[in-house]
Amino acid sequence: MKFGTCLLTRDDCLQHIGEHFQPVIDGLENESALNVAHAVLKDYVFVHLINYEDKFNLLIFMLQKLFSLIDQTSVPDNPDALQNQEVLLPGHLITIYLKEKLEDWLRKAKKTIQEEIAKKNNFNFLAVSDVKKVMDRNPSAQISLAVETMLRTGRLVTQTGLDLQQRAGYTVQAERLNFLRFLSFFRAVHRGASFAGLRTTSVRKLLPESWGFLCPVHTPDGEPCGLLNHMTCFCRVTSYYDSQGLVKDFFDIRKSILNILTGLGMTSSLPKLAQGGLPQVLSVLLDGRVVGSISSSEIEKVVAHLRRLKVLAATVIPYDLEVGYVPLSIGGAYPGLFLFTSPSRFIRPVKNLSISSQGREDIELIGPLEQVFMEIRCPDGGDGGRSAAFPATHEEIHPTAMLSVVANLTPWSDHNQSPRNMYQCQMAKQTMAFSLQSLCFRADQKLYHLQTPQSPIVRTSAYTKYNIDEYPTGTNAIVAVLAYTGYDMEDAMILNKSSVERGMFHGQIYQTETIDLGEERSRSGGAQKMFRRSNIDKSLHSLIDSDGLPYVGQRIHPNEPYCSIYNEVTNTTRTNNRKGSDPVTVDYVAVDMKNKKHPQKVNIRFRHPRNPIIGDKFSSRHGQKGVCSQLWPDIDMPFSGMTGMRPDLIINPHAFPSRMTIAMLLESLAAKGGTLSGKFVDATPFAGSINKAKLDETKSESLVDELGKMLKSRGFNYHGVEVLYSGVYGTELVCEIFIGPVYYQRLRHMVSDKFQVRSTGTVDQITRQPIKGRKRGGGIRFGEMERDAMLAHGAAYLLHDRLHTCSDYHIADVCSLCGSVLTTSFIQTQKRVVRDIGGLPPMRSPKKVACHSCQTSKGMETVAMPYVFRYLAAELAAMNIKMTLQLRDGSGA
Repeated sequence: MKFGTCLLTRDDCLQHIGEHFQPVIDGLENESALNVAHAVLKDYVFVHLINYEDKFNLLIFMLQKLFSLIDQTSVPDNPDALQNQEVLLPGHLITIYLKEKLEDWLRKAKKTIQEEIAKKNNFNFLAVSDVKKVMDRNPSAQISLAVETMLRTGRLVTQTGLDLQQRAGYTVQAERLNFLRFLSFFRAVHRGASFAGLRTTSVRKLLPESWGFLCPVHTPDGEPCGLLNHMTCFCRVTSYYDSQGLVKDFFDIRKSILNILTGLGMTSSLPKLAQGGLPQVLSVLLDGRVVGSISSSEIEKVVAHLRRLKVLAATVIPYDLEVGYVPLSIGGAYPGLFLFTSPSRFIRPVKNLSISSQGREDIELIGPLEQVFMEIRCPDGGDGGRSAAFPATHEEIHPTAMLSVVANLTPWSDHNQSPRNMYQCQMAKQTMAFSLQSLCFRADQKLYHLQTPQSPIVRTSAYTKYNIDEYPTGTNAIVAVLAYTGYDMEDAMILNKSSVERGMFHGQIYQTETIDLGEERSRSGGAQKMFRRSNIDKSLHSLIDSDGLPYVGQRIHPNEPYCSIYNEVTNTTRTNNRKGSDPVTVDYVAVDMKNKKHPQKVNIRFRHPRNPIIGDKFSSRHGQKGVCSQLWPDIDMPFSGMTGMRPDLIINPHAFPSRMTIAMLLESLAAKGGTLSGKFVDATPFAGSINKAKLDETKSESLVDELGKMLKSRGFNYHGVEVLYSGVYGTELVCEIFIGPVYYQRLRHMVSDKFQVRSTGTVDQITRQPIKGRKRGGGIRFGEMERDAMLAHGAAYLLHDRLHTCSDYHIADVCSLCGSVLTTSFIQTQKRVVRDIGGLPPMRSPKKVACHSCQTSKGMETVAMPYVFRYLAAELAAMNIKMTLQLRDGSGA
């Protein structure tokens, strides 16, 4: 407020606000200051509230909270805590974007009509035809086009920013690499791209407030760590729909809550009604609106009654009402009763112990704000150090409720080091698996498919609950933990060659090529094209059918044609050739029959066979990843003295001590017992933490003892070890070897997709150095750090070979008189008649080079140098800087 401004009445304040905001609000330039002020208060200040009294009450509440913070009687809210956040859902984003585009379109339409009226020509505003002509200049299709573009690119084209922190990155393609990856896209919550570049790590921290809502394990390692989180298996987001699928009537819901609160003794915040203050009474807020106050002595009874009504489904109180009661404290959170019914909030189920009812009616849905101030115990029967003054009112349903769907599939994850469980969550989503059931009808751009997947012997309860057997992700392999041949160092693993040949880990990649002649036609100026093979060139008939498309089951090698397109205008036929380096099989050809006479669009799906080879990546379900280092012949593999069985896979024992993946050892023991008894083994984590008080004392033995006794009863060693014999020498190995079935996954990272090698090839036009990019046949960059390594090793000649001889080797003509690289020019000599000598190639006339600057050919020398050095000289010359070279021979150097 300016010095000397005197605002005494309500109208003075409105006049002041209107005068200051009128220049910046579009469309209100001709309105009075009072109207502008009302528009500002209505559309820009507490937009969720309609009445000025409600806006005033909320403003006063915020000021009270601010003064409490200054007095240090309360602490500031943590913006990173889940209780102060809500989820931005796709529907909300599309709605606000559509609203803005619609307002822009209406504003333009209004302006266009006003301009037309101002011209005073024959335009009649009451005539529909005249208005339609004007409106056609501002097509409404641009609104839907803007939304389509946003969905396709994830980018918002907006002037206002829509009060969002980022403009791009709102859409991500839900890849069907496997079912778990596809599922995770719909359970993921990203904090926002604007936080990714921050130097601070406070945004990424795992806060205790997130317990039960965000999975502590399922977050990627690396740049998005802590920003890209996944909801737990029980967590869900509130919406506009109730449990019956009907749209909620929020007006009725709020009205009924207010009636109940008033009946329980709440003093309503009516205008001109005096309100008490802290600590005698606490404010009550419903969806960001101050609705009244309740005596601090009665508020706990009110909260308990609201929770009881919430759990009983027959009442008008919604089941997802968040009852955020913040009690009185010194130096804690600002107290009050905060009620929420709005959508886009996290909720999760817990058992309400205060309601003794049969069946499932004691399940209550709670939110992040109320959870912090509730007494919730774990389901192990103990109180976890809770004092008698604050007895538990709620109980967790199951300990695994704190984990996501993917994290729940790791067997006995409570016996693993936490980072290994994080790695498994990432690798489960990179597994080459049975991605979908409708494979034969799909036209996805790229699909990975495991040919013979298996159901794991050791599984969690979540595996059965989510029916993952419909989309299995791996194979039960007999794994021996053994240092054998030295090919298993540094996480490498040896695969049994015969097991692989029998079909273990066999898979395919399906790639779909879409050919749209309609698009080609619009680009090439309307020439009619169709699929048809040439009747003149018969050589292609073995590869291409009469309809111009390939035969299903046809084997196509690199650079061979797979379809033929006929151009009616030029009467020519061209073929599309197969790119890539490996042969493929035509799996499926689908034709789009919109044009029944001549199909214009076709999808051709190719099948790449991908059987395991050296360099392919595999992983257990415990973050123990490694590459295949050798396909070892079956006759040379160690074999068991008891069963004669040879392992499918050998891993190094050094993989276990530092990683502490004890669950993998337990899985091997359990799977061995499970196969012998013909039963699946339940490996749900925290199974021992579920109400220990109810368990029989005789069953309190450890998991290892339980599994060991099962093996012993079947005649195997208690600890899962066996005597193995060397496959090479036939002699008994010195130590007993730990061997058993473990569920292994084949990951999508295959050496066939990654190897990059080149000797000569395409070079950059300017620098004449090799280009980059595997697809373009480029090289791998030999950068500064590699150069430093060569210098440190003293391998100077190798450095010369990499950076010069094999890169941009160039022989330049240099004038030793002026030292210039750029002023050389060829002198055209007169052709002499040179007699050919029999048996020898014809003689070439000598090339003569002269210096353009010195006007002489004397002193011209040839010097080998990188071409980029010559390019540097040319760039410097363009900046009027002359670079001269001083030449000397090797002896004088």
